[in-house]
Amino acid sequence: MTIAEAPEETKLVSAPGAGHEGQTFLVGDEVYLRGAEEADAKVGMSWRPTLFPVAPELTEEWIRDDLAKDDNATLLIVRKSDDRVVGSVKIDNEGIDHWLEPKVDALYGERGLRWKAEAILLVTRWLIHERGQPVVLLDQPADETVVIEAIEGAGMRRAACFREMLARDGRRVDRLLYEYLSPEWLVTLGDPNDAPLERTGSGEPRPVPPPVTLDGDPPRNAMMVGKRVYLRPEEPGDGVKSALMARQETETFFDIGRHLNSPVMLEKWINDHQKPDLPSWITFAVCLRENDELVGWVALLDVDYQNRFAETGSFFGNPAYRGGGYGSEAKQLLLEYAFERLGLHMVQSWVFFENTRSAAALRKQGYREAGRIHWLYPNNGTLDNFVLFDLLAEEWRAMPRQEWEAKPDA
Repeated sequence: MTIAEAPEETKLVSAPGAGHEGQTFLVGDEVYLRGAEEADAKVGMSWRPTLFPVAPELTEEWIRDDLAKDDNATLLIVRKSDDRVVGSVKIDNEGIDHWLEPKVDALYGERGLRWKAEAILLVTRWLIHERGQPVVLLDQPADETVVIEAIEGAGMRRAACFREMLARDGRRVDRLLYEYLSPEWLVTLGDPNDAPLERTGSGEPRPVPPPVTLDGDPPRNAMMVGKRVYLRPEEPGDGVKSALMARQETETFFDIGRHLNSPVMLEKWINDHQKPDLPSWITFAVCLRENDELVGWVALLDVDYQNRFAETGSFFGNPAYRGGGYGSEAKQLLLEYAFERLGLHMVQSWVFFENTRSAAALRKQGYREAGRIHWLYPNNGTLDNFVLFDLLAEEWRAMPRQEWEAKPDA
């Protein structure tokens, strides 16, 4: 059965493990799905998404105190033959899009991949046909061919490929992004693959500025220094400046329209994200060398220290410094920090279709177009799309080093 076909009425058959008996949905040939129970902590390492050993007592506490409060649903994958929990699927709901984060105990080998594939298809059919969702999205390692054959055979579409994103068994593996678009929504909105991707700029990479040699001391608290700008940690007071810049914003295409933020909230956010020893977000303030003025921010988002990748982001809140090459200079300092200091293997970036300026800047910085993903946000009476990019450390290191005159970023 393909995903496009409505699921048949489930026929329940008594078996040695009859935990699924009476369940009317999310039941497949080999597995069924249900919510987590405290008793599932006894086999927590088979389904809890963690790389580290956790005692059953702590997993039970986590189920009761953390999982129960999570707005996103976590469903357990249970083997029908004996009611053994073998994995889980987290449904990350950020609004319109629903991301599936499946995990099956690696100790089951290829059997586990078969169960994983069945669970993915069960949840996708449920979300699309019964819950009426427009799109289901999935990140999938490229070496799990059993899963790939099953989901592609059922109609999931490969949307993007992030090269060498995952570290598995001593080698680098691509991370594939799949999407399934509701047939009903397709009738109404049409196939977004047919939507043209507008481009600006030449698309030709620009040389990387060579490292700057300082004659004297670096700017106060600077971590990376370029010819015109430097990167420093965010500090108290930056949140107030960011909130003021947001109030004075003139452009609407950067992030689905303009936003207003509380300076109190931003100050707390800065403080909280700098506390962990391994922060998931690493944000730098971009300042001018000539007068230390704060003009923007660059960041590494969702840093994965195991697989050594992150998403890059940048924003220049002061319009006077947009389009003059300051953004590219700051981004190259961020890439140097990511690849040479943190030792990341690759970075990715996501850009709204309408933000052609940022897409053009990424191409000039050496990024490669990795694909496109659809229907992630409402815009102009429809659901709109992202274009995706990636950049490998070895590609960045191979780019020519050369001073260049300040030119527009797009």
